[in-house]
Amino acid sequence: MNKKRTRTTTAASSSKGSKKPRSLPPSPHGPFWNGTTSDPEIIAVLVNNRDEAFHYDAETSRLNLVQEVWEHVIIPFFNVKELAKLRPTCRWCNEQWQEFLKRNTLCVPEQVPTIDEAMRIGFNLSKQKEYSNEKPLVVVLSEGDHVVEGSWTDSNGYVKENTLGITCSNISFVGQGKDKTTVHGGIGVSNKKNVTVKSLTLTSTLNGVGLWVEGEEASVEMMGVSVKECENSGLVVASGASVKATQCEFSENAEGMFVTGGSKGIFTDCSFHHNANAGVRAANEGTLVELRGEQTEIHHNGGNGLDAWINATINIYIPSRSITALVHDNEGDLATTGGGKIQSQLSSSSLELTVIHPLAQ
Repeated sequence: MNKKRTRTTTAASSSKGSKKPRSLPPSPHGPFWNGTTSDPEIIAVLVNNRDEAFHYDAETSRLNLVQEVWEHVIIPFFNVKELAKLRPTCRWCNEQWQEFLKRNTLCVPEQVPTIDEAMRIGFNLSKQKEYSNEKPLVVVLSEGDHVVEGSWTDSNGYVKENTLGITCSNISFVGQGKDKTTVHGGIGVSNKKNVTVKSLTLTSTLNGVGLWVEGEEASVEMMGVSVKECENSGLVVASGASVKATQCEFSENAEGMFVTGGSKGIFTDCSFHHNANAGVRAANEGTLVELRGEQTEIHHNGGNGLDAWINATINIYIPSRSITALVHDNEGDLATTGGGKIQSQLSSSSLELTVIHPLAQ
């Protein structure tokens, strides 16, 4: 009996052993690869075989795909503070921070919520990186309204509410166009150079002054800016500062602009109109205003169109147009007081200036 059971068991085992073994798919690296080879030639063959078998592409590998998602999809949604917090977590995040610094750009509100916050961050960035006139820090303002909430104290100690104080040199504020981007509040610049305001509307109903520039070191350039509905002057240039404005409009302010204290203003293709008082006013010894460009217009102001006080000078370099075509329909077109003078280039063939007010006796 025992032997019979043994034979039966053996037969059953033999029957099971007769089944065909499960076949595995051939290895893409060859039948003799054990996964541990270190021969460079063999490794090269294996890599080639792998590429052919799995269509491997280093540029679209999973690791690179994840990195692309982070770099092009996730990182752009981070604001500057979040990106700064990520910086110390790993080398790659630090590289993203360095790439951000190279771009020299802050976008409001995409990266920074407000224009005030952009200025605070700009001040901190200027401590980490040196900006220049050729490569400034650019604050890009989106379409729509941007409200200035902070205050600025001028050199005389007067606090001006709703005024953005510029705290570093070599910085530009760029909107999407004067009909698309509006800054509600003033801008104050004290002894900061190479400040640019471009392609936006600036209005200051609370502080009273649209743009205040002061100090011998201060220099500001305005391009395509509309300054309007300011409770006081649209522009004040004081204490030896300099301003260049191109294709700008100063309208519906208490006063178009005021240059004083030995400062200089150069205005090309600018218009000054429908201000409650003077369109262009200059005062004090050494103060100079230059008007250039055939699109220049000074009209429909409630005070004098051009007003030079106390030894200040206004020079007009537009020989192709008559004075009456440039300055018209104001309460008084030309006015001078206390040694002030208004001069004009009367011929394109000569740079000589002729005093047109006060009239020679």
